[in-house]
Amino acid sequence: MKTFLKIFIIVVTVGLGIYVGLWLMFIGGIVDIVNAINPLNGLQIALGICKIVFCEVGTLFPMIGILIAGNIKD
Repeated sequence: MKTFLKIFIIVVTVGLGIYVGLWLMFIGGIVDIVNAINPLNGLQIALGICKIVFCEVGTLFPMIGILIAGNIKD
């Protein structure tokens, strides 16, 4: 049962990391930039660039999940 829990935690955190890092931050940043170009909103362009630069925040979720799963005693 604990092996299943470990695998479940790793799969969920990797999925969450992919969602946050790739979809919310990277693709969301590109969409923010594209949407801000028409009315030329400088703040939204800057926030979109920051999202793209910091999209590696999504890698923290799998790292934390692997650490938690690794510390579960058999």
